[in-house]
Amino acid sequence: MSELADEKISTISSRPQILRCYSFSPAVLISVFAEQDEDLRLRISLVQYLNAAPLGWYFMHGPLRHRYRVVSATPAECAAQLERGEVDVCTIPSIEYQRIPDLHIIPKISISAANEVRSVLMVRPRGRSTLRSVALDTSSRTSVVLLKLLLQNRMGLHPEFVPHRQDVAGMLKECDAALIIGDAALRCSAEDYDITDLGAAWRDWQSRPFVFAVWGCRASALAVDDLSGIFQEARDWGMNRLEEIAANYSQALSLPAAFLEKYLRCNLDHSLGPEHIDGLQRFYRLAFEAGLTDRLDPLRFIPQEGE
Repeated sequence: MSELADEKISTISSRPQILRCYSFSPAVLISVFAEQDEDLRLRISLVQYLNAAPLGWYFMHGPLRHRYRVVSATPAECAAQLERGEVDVCTIPSIEYQRIPDLHIIPKISISAANEVRSVLMVRPRGRSTLRSVALDTSSRTSVVLLKLLLQNRMGLHPEFVPHRQDVAGMLKECDAALIIGDAALRCSAEDYDITDLGAAWRDWQSRPFVFAVWGCRASALAVDDLSGIFQEARDWGMNRLEEIAANYSQALSLPAAFLEKYLRCNLDHSLGPEHIDGLQRFYRLAFEAGLTDRLDPLRFIPQEGE
């Protein structure tokens, strides 16, 4: 909790006349301060793509949304915000857990794919057989590592990797292939490109789901009572509103709502069970062995209420 919060709590506790005057308990007054003072709200960074929307819909549109301060950004920007301490909880690209020190993971929640993910693709112009260079979407962190592992370890290919802002035409003008993630990938059609779906490629290789993102927490969030329960209930709240979410994004992306709803229901998995954890640990080990991360830390989950 912030120093400002500690100061206000101390003031309330040391001045019982405030409580008598307002007939409120300290907990109620602190809740009022939290609603009025932005510094007391839990700071959440949410990936701006559709794949994260079910996890954050509650915090942006739920009945208690005033209790949270939510910012949206690309995966790379979200990770940077958490690393700089600008937010307390963040949908981090999964590889960033091994790069940002002292993080914890909220259990049972992720952005994963059991097979085809549809929104993390390597695309090439149809008929182009050479693969000497790949443009890497600079908004990506985890998918960059995954693509390098698939090309080098799985396929025995060692192309040049060129960072590039997300621009399919510009990327393919400069390189033989391009890594495209998020909502832009949903617009890529097999009629226009030769497509490698990275979720399906990982499944073929490791026979496990791939975990693209998790909720990562700084120490500042661990004091929140039942943090795991809050975020798991938020996930469930969003999963019960997939039709609403798809309709909302349909207007923004100019893509059919039915297509987007099918993507949310069939391509994505927002759980984090034993098979996901095994797949995540395999990914971390492979990345470490390939020199794509300097650490191989064990997974640290925040405790659930009652543990």
